[in-house]
Amino acid sequence: TRERIASAFASIADQEEALAGRLLAYLATKSHVHVIGAATADQAVRVPTISFVADGRDPETIVRHIDGLQIGIRFGDFHSRRLVEHLDLSHPNGVVRVSMVHYNTLEEIDRLIRGLDEVL
Repeated sequence: TRERIASAFASIADQEEALAGRLLAYLATKSHVHVIGAATADQAVRVPTISFVADGRDPETIVRHIDGLQIGIRFGDFHSRRLVEHLDLSHPNGVVRVSMVHYNTLEEIDRLIRGLDEVL
């Protein structure tokens, strides 16, 4: 029924908000890390795709470190070169992007955070 479908989508959105909230809370503790866009996980404001830069850190170096932990995140401008330039984020390797979805777990986000702690 329509209600069950709406409930399922609400559950998905709640899980994604929890995942993004965990990562955003961690990134907020790093004064040299700058989140692109809203710093809230509120599903009415953002999706659980988070891009950031870290002062003095190459986005590629961050991503390669995390790749070594078998966690998939990426770096680049993601076909948004003009936006990256407009935001004055024109590092040759762009920004770091983490995309989370409902089948990710909080434990996976905690593992990502431990890896970020090593490289940030």
